[in-house]
Amino acid sequence: MRSARKTAVATTGTTLCDMKPGDSQRVDSVLQAADPTVRRRLEALGFRPDEEVMCVRRAPMGCPILFRVCGADICLRKEQARMITVAGSAAASDRPELARSAS
Repeated sequence: MRSARKTAVATTGTTLCDMKPGDSQRVDSVLQAADPTVRRRLEALGFRPDEEVMCVRRAPMGCPILFRVCGADICLRKEQARMITVAGSAAASDRPELARSAS
């Protein structure tokens, strides 16, 4: 049986979990309420403020989600993606270079 874990999730604003394939946004913050170890790991992977993140694809059931950040492709579970707030967006249809790299 899995143990119940409390995870921090954003209560307001847009998170990585809200992004659709082809969307590109800038990281606003990693929630302070997140486990410090998880927070440090996410930041080490490139999910730092002002870094551009693109949602590449989602698994058929929506989890995990593949993101491109700092030139690397990183998969996150929904619970991890909800810990990262984003600001500003550009849909793939608005930026042809994103549409090509997302497919």
